[in-house]
Amino acid sequence: MATNKRIVVNRFGGPEVLELIEEPVPKPKKNEVLIKNLVTGVAFGDIILRKGEAPFQKPPLTPGTEIVGIVKEAGPNVTTVKVGQLVAALPFFGGYTEHICLHQKELIPIPDGIDPKEAASLVLNYLMAYQLLHRYAHVQQGEKVLKVEMFGTASQTKHAYVSSLGATPIDYKNTDFVREINKYHPDGMDVVFDCMGGINFKKSYQILRKKDRVIGYGSGHLLPTLMTIMSRKFMPDGRRASLYFLILSKKTKPHWFKEDLITLFEMLRNRAFQPVINQTFPLSEAKAAHEMLENGVTGKVLLTMNP
Repeated sequence: MATNKRIVVNRFGGPEVLELIEEPVPKPKKNEVLIKNLVTGVAFGDIILRKGEAPFQKPPLTPGTEIVGIVKEAGPNVTTVKVGQLVAALPFFGGYTEHICLHQKELIPIPDGIDPKEAASLVLNYLMAYQLLHRYAHVQQGEKVLKVEMFGTASQTKHAYVSSLGATPIDYKNTDFVREINKYHPDGMDVVFDCMGGINFKKSYQILRKKDRVIGYGSGHLLPTLMTIMSRKFMPDGRRASLYFLILSKKTKPHWFKEDLITLFEMLRNRAFQPVINQTFPLSEAKAAHEMLENGVTGKVLLTMNP
């Protein structure tokens, strides 16, 4: 009998709780597709899930937000993909596994000529960035964006990388980024993307121009950021604050997920950008991958499966 290897979290905690188990390969049900996973991304959401900080989740569970793999078997009624086809998916949970069954609606075909590792680098991070810019902030040419003149808050060790992307780096750990932004643009920013939440979100709000917008995003900051937005709701200053969560966007606007990921894959195939991959680990070294991400890295960390 063919076996499947999968990472399981039986108790919340540090990277040491990531356990590798063996089990039978799952069988696809009606409208499901069995995917032989090739690459899965390691995301901060996976760490939050492992620590027990994700709402409504209880062990045992398997992390893994995004996957890229090959269709191995199609269940009854599957018409959208074919056996042998390279596809991507964003299940949010369960990706740390050699095989996974997903509904056919979850799968996005990947064009020929794209490396699976590069494709996996896009599914979460690039999709989120694309939707923040184009679906929510509606950024226009000439506007100033904090995170087009672009600024990026980052720790000192990442400043060279931020500069290489054409942005002005600001050390958010050792300087007051509100004061630093005001040095460059006393009139404020057109758009701010804030992934920190809480007190940081208030600072992001302060550097906006009148009638412009700050968007909070990312995992783990829903409650404090929402409270900040509510406290500003009735202030007649014309500035706007909102929250963006990819998991909700995908559920309420699934056509955006498909359209935007297809657009990103075409951009990648045309080499409009180059994904930055920091390091790749085998599935069995998921602990090391989590340790690396928690220590802070530039670029994507990936897990690969045995061929």
